[in-house]
Amino acid sequence: MQKFKRLSFPNEGLLLKLLIFSTMLVLATLLTFSLFLGHILKELMEEQIGQRALAISKTISLMPEVIELVEAKDPNGELDAMMTFLQRSIDARFIVIGDQNSIRLTHPTKELIGDRMMGEDNDKALMDGLYYTSKATGTLGPSIRGKSPVFGKNGDIIGVVSVGYLEENVRKIIAQRHQQFLIYLYGAMLLTIIMAFILSRKIKNSLLGYEPKEISRLFLEKEAILNAVKEAIIATNTEGEMTLCNEVAQRYFQLSETTKHPPLGLEKYLLTCKEMKDVNIDIDGEDYICNLAPISHEGKTIGMVASCRKKEEMDALVWELTRVKQYSERLREKKHEFSNLLHLISGHIQIGEYDKAIALISENHLPDEKIIEQFQNVIHDPLVASIFIGKYYFAFDKGVKIILDENSFLQESIDPSISKHLLTILGNIINNAIDAAELSEKKEVTLFVTDIGNDLIFDVEDTGLGIEETLHEKIFEKGFTTKGELHSGYGLFFVKSTLEWLGGFVSFGKGNYGTIVSIHIPKGNRND
Repeated sequence: MQKFKRLSFPNEGLLLKLLIFSTMLVLATLLTFSLFLGHILKELMEEQIGQRALAISKTISLMPEVIELVEAKDPNGELDAMMTFLQRSIDARFIVIGDQNSIRLTHPTKELIGDRMMGEDNDKALMDGLYYTSKATGTLGPSIRGKSPVFGKNGDIIGVVSVGYLEENVRKIIAQRHQQFLIYLYGAMLLTIIMAFILSRKIKNSLLGYEPKEISRLFLEKEAILNAVKEAIIATNTEGEMTLCNEVAQRYFQLSETTKHPPLGLEKYLLTCKEMKDVNIDIDGEDYICNLAPISHEGKTIGMVASCRKKEEMDALVWELTRVKQYSERLREKKHEFSNLLHLISGHIQIGEYDKAIALISENHLPDEKIIEQFQNVIHDPLVASIFIGKYYFAFDKGVKIILDENSFLQESIDPSISKHLLTILGNIINNAIDAAELSEKKEVTLFVTDIGNDLIFDVEDTGLGIEETLHEKIFEKGFTTKGELHSGYGLFFVKSTLEWLGGFVSFGKGNYGTIVSIHIPKGNRND
């Protein structure tokens, strides 16, 4: 099988598109998740550190030693020394204890002991006796604090314990956690890109190496090619189910979109999954010339394809080719005849016999140009005039004279929907008349045409032997011929079927010498 050249497109390939899409998707997810994670992680860490600070402050506020020293206002600085040691042990930024008036009894900065606590967030502990967390700015900067009231031995609130962690340190911890998580996300992005690469390779292999745009282009080309050919094309899988058919196949076999199987006469050949060439198959009572070939992929047959043409159409084509061959042979004979004639004329001139040379030139060896002018003047439809002139030359080469009836007149151009069929109709009728006249003595064919009235009327009369009465019913049958094996017998069949489609008819009768054939075609109200 010929391997077609791949179509090239300026756009990116499937592999690159998947990589770009996957990377952008992961990056978008990474960015969104990073923002979301940063916010959630910040809240969780602040909550966790705040609860830790609260638990530590509550524990300290319940220590007997602390209660006694707070009640005594820590005269010897023992409380401050105790908190300094404890602060280092728990990794807190500060532990500050104040009395019932928020006057500091301890502080990491010794010079600030005895001053009022900052932040203005002690009221809930000193006034309401609540345990809580808060965020405030003190001498060391913004911090997250755990606040606990200190109750004296008689149950009165005698002070407050504040354990704090600077927000700056909290942000550093969050950033570390965030960075660790981003490493995992980057790893996931790299893994996704690798997987996208592998997936795209697998997809492209399954698509036989074609890009999606190439496939869509090939699909459109396939549809155009299938519907452009004149053969019926059907493809099936190995189960005999139809997977494809073109418009010609739909018309030949009356197939629809819901049809699952090809015609029974063809299906049994397709199920063999064997290659066949020019096999004659009877499908629904009509003969078709078919070619069948298996569809293979990776050495395995996955289906079959069949192309079919009606045998009668093939026979008609063979007939036309035979006529062309015969005409070509006649032209070759005429070439030799005229060549000999020219040599003879040249010989007479060379020896001075000019009268004989003129006599040879004056003889009827060339078509009569006056008749050609008559065709052009009387027939105002270019196609009909061309057909008549062409048949005139064809008849002249066979020694038959074509005469245009003096009453002929075609005053206007014929509707293209009709004229496109006249070559088939007139060509076959005139050819038959020429063949019949060629065998007679007079060797003449008379043509008549008129468009007066509602019909186009063509009469073709020959000087042949006529048509036997026993053949009157058969001459329009498909495949019937009296001219031998070189003729297909489809000419008059095509004439009759075409005229019926146009709403016209053909009749024949006895003429002055041979047969006269009359053709009637309505100018309107055709069977479209």
